[in-house]
Amino acid sequence: MDQNLPTTTRRRQKYVEPYDFKHPKLFSKEIMRTLRTLHEVMARNLSRVFSTGLRTKVDIKLVKIDQLATSEFVRHIGTPSAIYVLGVDELGGDVVLVMKPGFCIHLVEKQSGGRGRGLDEHRMLTTIEERIMSRIMRSVNREIVGAWEPIMNFSISSTTYESKPENVHMISADPAIVGVFRVDLGEDSVEMKISYPYSLLKESLNESILQSGSHKRQTKLTEAQLKGYEHTLSKASIKVQPLLGTTMLTLGELLDLEEGDVLTLRQKTEQPLEVRIHGVNKMTAFPGTLGTRKAVKIYRILEEINEQELL
Repeated sequence: MDQNLPTTTRRRQKYVEPYDFKHPKLFSKEIMRTLRTLHEVMARNLSRVFSTGLRTKVDIKLVKIDQLATSEFVRHIGTPSAIYVLGVDELGGDVVLVMKPGFCIHLVEKQSGGRGRGLDEHRMLTTIEERIMSRIMRSVNREIVGAWEPIMNFSISSTTYESKPENVHMISADPAIVGVFRVDLGEDSVEMKISYPYSLLKESLNESILQSGSHKRQTKLTEAQLKGYEHTLSKASIKVQPLLGTTMLTLGELLDLEEGDVLTLRQKTEQPLEVRIHGVNKMTAFPGTLGTRKAVKIYRILEEINEQELL
């Protein structure tokens, strides 16, 4: 903010938070934490799969869960790459797994009894290598499905290998949720990514299920328990605040107030007052008296009006 502007101008300015369309905020922080936990479990399970295939210890760790435009995700896929398109019929879309071709070639050679080449080999997989990798991918698919099982049930109906990102038919305008993993082989490490189209997830994930991590269990109360709760709640103290009116002052005006000054409220005399329950506006009412005590007469209950309007 420009400090040279007049005080009144600075006061009128509002803070504007920048929005990066390459990294859209699709889900809440709570859901993103749940997705991170899910993929950390997936990483541990995939470590076991690749350790078995390579006959050596493989450590896979989740680096981050990111939200970005699909076009951005595709643009960062190198050519050639080991791209596996996993068809999920139940969700009506595809999950995309991207690995370095050198890692797949190294994995195939170890599976075939060889010593394994370096991870920097940069070429397409041969037909035989594709077939060997397809067996490994069956185990990978099981771990992906297993990691998602606490959240939702689905199966992977097909696995298609592609080497060029332009051959992967993805809707570029659709945002994506991308999990980035680091595969540590001791002296070397490679990156692995898994991408879910937002349209695939939003139709299938219930936010409350994601936040809890599992379906909530409902417990039916006995009649005695229900009466006990009703008795306890009936004795609870509730803070009720009829609001006579509001106004707005600058700090300078507040400091200049003197005894006898009059403040003009926004509340009109012919309109009902706000009635707040624990600070939340719940009702409207008109002021009056009951005997010798001041009172308000409830005019409307706002929640009931809102529910009827929604219907």
